[in-house]
Amino acid sequence: MILFDAMRERRRRCLEAARRHPDRGSFSTETVIVTAILVAIAITAGAILLSKVLAKVNSIDLG
Repeated sequence: MILFDAMRERRRRCLEAARRHPDRGSFSTETVIVTAILVAIAITAGAILLSKVLAKVNSIDLG
């Protein structure tokens, strides 16, 4: 999914920056918040898609 790719890319860039500047310490609060927001968006999108698919599946008439 695009969101997971974006999160993976963001994580990769943060790790590269941390390796280049080892004195910077751990992840910043901003990085943690952005990651949490992206995860929340991905979970929400998954829940919406799941509910729509299940509604469509339940509307199929087999008789």
